[in-house]
Amino acid sequence: MLFLQELKKTIFSISYILIVIVLIAALHSQDVLNFKEPKLSKPQVGENYGTTTKETPEIIMPAALKQLWTEFCVNNYETYPIGFIKNIKLNDSEQGKVIQIISTITGMDKDVVLKTKEQFFNSSGNIVPDIKNNINYSDFKDLMQQIDDILGGGSSYNKDSLIRFGIVPISYEEALHQYNLALNEDKITGGYARLFSDYAVAMVLSILPVFLAIIIFIKDRRANMSEIIYTKNISAAKIIITRYFAIITAIMIPVIILSYISNASIWGLYSNIRLDYLAPLKYDFGWIMPSVMIVTAVGMCLTTLTNTPIAIIVQGFWWLLDMIIGLKSVESAYSLFRLIPRHNAGTQSYFQTQDYINHFNSLIANRLLFVGLSIFLIIITILIYEMKRRGKLNEKFRFKKAISNFRNRKNQYST
Repeated sequence: MLFLQELKKTIFSISYILIVIVLIAALHSQDVLNFKEPKLSKPQVGENYGTTTKETPEIIMPAALKQLWTEFCVNNYETYPIGFIKNIKLNDSEQGKVIQIISTITGMDKDVVLKTKEQFFNSSGNIVPDIKNNINYSDFKDLMQQIDDILGGGSSYNKDSLIRFGIVPISYEEALHQYNLALNEDKITGGYARLFSDYAVAMVLSILPVFLAIIIFIKDRRANMSEIIYTKNISAAKIIITRYFAIITAIMIPVIILSYISNASIWGLYSNIRLDYLAPLKYDFGWIMPSVMIVTAVGMCLTTLTNTPIAIIVQGFWWLLDMIIGLKSVESAYSLFRLIPRHNAGTQSYFQTQDYINHFNSLIANRLLFVGLSIFLIIITILIYEMKRRGKLNEKFRFKKAISNFRNRKNQYST
């Protein structure tokens, strides 16, 4: 009964309706409610299968040096320290360090490096020095990391980012393997459900549920409902847990509906293939719901503790920071402490089944961690709520008492 009351109160609130509208608008803007990409088809010999990245030193090293050389010559280095582009212009001392690194990579003397730089402009940028023969890939990565350090981080020369220079064409065998994985492991629908989950969590569900949790708690406080609830013969655990699951249920209802609308948009294209019609549901509960749980728990805990909407600032900062950190690994990011797991390579996401399989254990660990953290925060919320219910954590009372004591002392001094 209490659950239905909380659910009804949540669903019929204006804030909830606005959140659902924002959710629909955000997903619609990314075309994930109606997938329009061509049907996934078996690759044929001789086709262009696109490109991928591999850690191939003989491809990465000259490509990285070419970009470094161009940026060095014009003294304009592109970096993304917080996810947004930042152009760096180095001073003479820092440029000197770059010259030394280029000299080490190419085997050229510093004077030769400078002379070649002058020729760069005369040749319209066509002159690029070669890598010396005896440099190994490990040393090259260390030197590139030094460049990244000079630039303040966030550049393409970071050790972990160098693989982006290793662009190679996908072979027929690789394309066929990707197709078979999408067909047999994902059963087609898994890839589409994964992309839906990526957008849903990244764009909306890692931030908006906190608003709902805050608004419901503050609305009760302003209507003096907290005093009424405090006096009822209902345990604090029952009140908090019921409200928590009511909010999560309210959020997940439109998510599940939209995930099936999204997935069903491609079912007609694969009428002759065995599809996994439960794929959207699996990703809704396994990928999306842990994010909804942690964001809701943060909102409830901080609002119960402070009686203020400070959780918006906390969760907003966490969401923005995680988004910025993840911009460089949007294609595949399943780190343990990432609020927003990413698996988004555009239309290629349906083919990235192997990458998903490789990181599946990391994803499971990540999702379980946030489920556990959510439970911990809800337990803390229950304890805070119970303390307030018993008058042991009444900020308003303590504030008034402090003012009263201050006035009494002031009157004593005045007499």
